[in-house]
Amino acid sequence: MTESNITENKYTSYIMDGIVQRRSNRVFENIVRMLFRRTEFDGESLATLKDYEEKGKIVYVSFQSSTTSLLIFTYLLKRHGLKAPVLALGYNPYLFQVVTNLVRRIYRFLWGGLGLRSFRMVTDEEYIEDVLEKNDPMVISLLSGKLFVRRYVEIKMDILQHLIESQKKSSLPIYILPQIMFWNRNPEKTRTFVSSRATGDRGLWSGFFTVAKSATHPFMRISGPINLQEEIEAASVDDSNHIARIVRNKILEMYNHEKRTVLGPVMKSSSEMMERVLYHKNVLDEIQRQMEGGKSGEEKLRRKAYKYFREIAADFSIIYIRFFEKSLNYVFRKIFDGIHYNMDDFKMLREESQKGPLIIMPSHKSHMDYLIISSLLFQNKIIPPHILAGANLTFFPMGKIFRRSGAFFMRRSFKGLDLYAAVFKQYVKILVNEGYSIEFFIEGGRTRTGKLLVPKLGMLKYLIESVEEGYNKDIMLVPATINYDRILEESSYQKELKGKEKKEESTSSFVKSRSLLKRNYGKVHVSFSKPVSLNELKAAVGGGEDETYNVAMYVMRRINEITMVTPFAITTSAILFSSVRGISRLALYEKVGILHDFLAFAKVPMAEMLQNRDNIGPAVDMVLQSFKADGILGELKLEGIETLSKQAVMEDLFVINEEERIKICFYKNTIIHYILPVSFTAIAILRFSGKGSMSYEKVRKVYRAIIDLFNEEFIYPEVLIEGDGGIEAMVEYLAGRGIISRTNGKISIEGNGEEELLFYAYMVHDYFESYYVVFDTIIHLEREKISRKDLMADIRKNGIRHYHLGKVRLMESLSISNYNNALVSMAYSGIIKERTVGKKNIEVTIADKKKAVEVMENIRQYIERS
Repeated sequence: MTESNITENKYTSYIMDGIVQRRSNRVFENIVRMLFRRTEFDGESLATLKDYEEKGKIVYVSFQSSTTSLLIFTYLLKRHGLKAPVLALGYNPYLFQVVTNLVRRIYRFLWGGLGLRSFRMVTDEEYIEDVLEKNDPMVISLLSGKLFVRRYVEIKMDILQHLIESQKKSSLPIYILPQIMFWNRNPEKTRTFVSSRATGDRGLWSGFFTVAKSATHPFMRISGPINLQEEIEAASVDDSNHIARIVRNKILEMYNHEKRTVLGPVMKSSSEMMERVLYHKNVLDEIQRQMEGGKSGEEKLRRKAYKYFREIAADFSIIYIRFFEKSLNYVFRKIFDGIHYNMDDFKMLREESQKGPLIIMPSHKSHMDYLIISSLLFQNKIIPPHILAGANLTFFPMGKIFRRSGAFFMRRSFKGLDLYAAVFKQYVKILVNEGYSIEFFIEGGRTRTGKLLVPKLGMLKYLIESVEEGYNKDIMLVPATINYDRILEESSYQKELKGKEKKEESTSSFVKSRSLLKRNYGKVHVSFSKPVSLNELKAAVGGGEDETYNVAMYVMRRINEITMVTPFAITTSAILFSSVRGISRLALYEKVGILHDFLAFAKVPMAEMLQNRDNIGPAVDMVLQSFKADGILGELKLEGIETLSKQAVMEDLFVINEEERIKICFYKNTIIHYILPVSFTAIAILRFSGKGSMSYEKVRKVYRAIIDLFNEEFIYPEVLIEGDGGIEAMVEYLAGRGIISRTNGKISIEGNGEEELLFYAYMVHDYFESYYVVFDTIIHLEREKISRKDLMADIRKNGIRHYHLGKVRLMESLSISNYNNALVSMAYSGIIKERTVGKKNIEVTIADKKKAVEVMENIRQYIERS
């Protein structure tokens, strides 16, 4: 073959500029690798890339057109062993590649003119289809000015239209993966002197200096894929151009959503927020109302409103967020054995945030809660929320750090502070209007017992009003929970439950708390429930006066449903449910196994270590070791018997320190809601034990009475408040274990079944004893009226007396929290009546002592039987 017979392919300048030429860019690749070595894919993006690499044909769509961003992208793909694009359309090539392409064009012109080569013109469509056919990735710059001119001015076929046409010819799906380079995570601001846009199109040095001056690291984000096969099938027409426009708009929506998720809404300055809040009609009307009421002059009221705003408002700074997060990571590594969560939860949050601002509503067990949530969101490239915090956390220096990290503050009470309430409510509504995500604890404060508290409705009511008044079309409620192996506040909660006043947060208490950071608290488990639209939830629960309460209870139940069963929770339950003072290691294995079987039957979430029943032994041993180290459990010592080195002990026989029962009862209570159905069923059956077979109907009535008794104590799952209350399923479960039998409407206890029933029944024994103390105190009161403070003092004295007389067996029964809930239950059932006297005093009137006697007799029988 002579040289003149040689035929080579010839491409348009559009394709020539897009072919990724490794040699021409090698110098720049090395420079990029050095300058941007800290750039990385986020975890979710990397998982997406690896998941879709072999599923079909990959086309990346970028929102930058500089070759710098392209080289960073290819560098990251290679670093993770992924295929780099061979074609990049719409990018601005570096000078070296421009020169190389020019030389090639001259070469073809000369050799073709001399007849030494023949060239075949390859159309753009052919080349693109060839790349796709070989399953080589390609990348398109969607916002490229060059492609826009080509598509709109020169009226040439859109590259997306090429892809649609190629997809119609292929049985394999073409996946479009949107790709965004975030040079930093600085929120976009309405007023800024120097632009530092996080997703702007930057060259080599512009990108480097942007990254260098930013407090946050750059990263590459890959959005969820678009399947072109599915888009073609879903389209109402077969016009490729029309489908391409639909796909383009969808990609642009994804781009804007990713920006808002990572960077948050366009950030208003503190002055702008102040203008919007303090000049709002709602605040001005309240000032006018107070002026007309003669309370004060306009200037004084405006000064007060200004002061309130400064007291309430956050002053969000990404720099504080970054350095606070770095400090927190150090602390978390020091005190925890890891924070465990499901990556899919954050993918879910990212997707659901498209429908409205996220309102994150976690359970509140520890001061660590809000720190962990914000840290995880930041790590997973989601802008941390504005967090509602108590005004008690404004102490120096943490108050400023919290405020700059997104916290806004609320006083405990708005009583007599109408102007403060107006400013606070308007601030919340403006946050919703701007699209900020918000985090608040629906329980109001930290639970001291481990179980959920009754929800506080104020903040939720303001959020519902903000949607009803049109500040946003919808908000997405996100129930969440944080579960700890051990909490930092164990000792302080123990003291408060025994009646000691809570210490206010202060600088001195902050300094003293550093000693808590010298020990390890095990693992942390974070879970999110599926976000729910407020509008959809309101439609489901119905309107009326109870609307806010019903929404709150929905959230509380979802929190309970995702609570993780940890080794500490299940082992502590088995220890405390034992009706004897000591327990052997083997007996503890057996008891934990019984609980594990029930929890597996109930299909509740369990920590990874508990998902295999064979791990019960190691899980229990881990908890025993932790409790022994802290003096909560001890091995039984044999008095008068000593070995050469130390006093003899009964190995593998453990005795609990009675004073520490309240401390670890916290962990049992975190999962008590899962166990209530089987516990209540066991108590109802034992109520008739010793009488042979018993009527199922009688058992069912007792079961319902127990549910009613503790209605104000627990956040019941739907199964306990609907239909038969779940007793049918529990009877079937117990019968399946051979504990009971059921024939012709009669229930009988089988063999050694009573022992297991007693174990289940003992799970709520402390609550029965607490209620017994309260009812006994009420019945023996010599006066009909008493202040609530004096009544609580009498209840506490009576509880201590009963404990030392042996009528109350469990130290955790002497819980202030249980006493308070018992009084709430009495008020609900009409046994007592409460009314406010003066500013703070509550007067209690005994309204139905006869009913109190009846209920107490039932409680006494429950206690005796269990």
